[in-house]
Amino acid sequence: MYIRKRKGRYSVSIRRVGAKAINKTFAKKSDAHKFGIDIELQLQRKRYKDTSNAAKTTLKSVLERHLTERMGEVREPKKEQSRFNTICKSKVVDKYLIDLTPNDFAQFREARFIEGAASATIIRELSFMSVAIRKAIKIYGCWIPEHPIPNAIKPKEAPPRNRRLNAGEHELLKEYCKGAPKFKKPNPYWCDAIDFAIESALRLNEQLTLTWKNISIEKKVMTILAKHTKTKTERVVPLTPRALEILRNIPRSIDGRVFPMSINNFNRGWRAICKNAGIKNLHWHDLRRTGISLLFERGLSPSEVQMFSGHKTISLMIKTYTAHNPEKVAKKLNAN
Repeated sequence: MYIRKRKGRYSVSIRRVGAKAINKTFAKKSDAHKFGIDIELQLQRKRYKDTSNAAKTTLKSVLERHLTERMGEVREPKKEQSRFNTICKSKVVDKYLIDLTPNDFAQFREARFIEGAASATIIRELSFMSVAIRKAIKIYGCWIPEHPIPNAIKPKEAPPRNRRLNAGEHELLKEYCKGAPKFKKPNPYWCDAIDFAIESALRLNEQLTLTWKNISIEKKVMTILAKHTKTKTERVVPLTPRALEILRNIPRSIDGRVFPMSINNFNRGWRAICKNAGIKNLHWHDLRRTGISLLFERGLSPSEVQMFSGHKTISLMIKTYTAHNPEKVAKKLNAN
């Protein structure tokens, strides 16, 4: 250990054969000496961790690298890019990793709440940063004493949605799609897309990427490719009589997709449909919940419904995606 005075400050330098030199400057000689002793003890006990990379690496650069690596893995890269762009509007991304504290991310959370972001959105943004920082520590060589995003920072998850189509809403959606006089010109695929979402219980991405070559009308099944599923697992889904009827009558697109709509056109169209039909707080995913609930009400077993939903565990499917109609259950109980 060497301590030198230069321009009124004390520079401590610690060198070991075969190891990177450790240098730091202090205003007081006592602080420099204390630092040197502490580092030498850590080196002797093989507990020293080099924080120099973390001291010159910004959070933004780590997030950029994480985003690049994620792009080839996720189903919807545009969402990842959008999440990254939103995070980068915050000043926290300009800080060096070594300077990050839990308070920085608590302030980020509060700022996002003020902007009107939902709890689930903020949780995903914090998780995105948390994973990137963890990779920086374990893989990129940017060691820091503790992870700056503890679980306590993340807001509580909102209660899971249990929304499904209410009485009359399906008819209202169909009325708009068929082009009732008070509505705009309909898209030829929308009406069938809505019915098929309920009958198949597919996720949106699964439905929009479904192609004719992966459908067997004869065998009454369709194959959902692994690259289009949330679980990255291929599955074969049975086709209900109504789903088969839709497929037999739907116009064929030249691009081979059953529902040839881009995600942007889909989002705009769905918002317009709900607005003009006067239906509030209805997400497309709620049609999937409706479909899964109806499959149970038709008498299918949980393992049979799992073939439609694609969940890895039956308990998660039942907890999240079943929303039985209490009146129908009551009628069933009092049938005899």
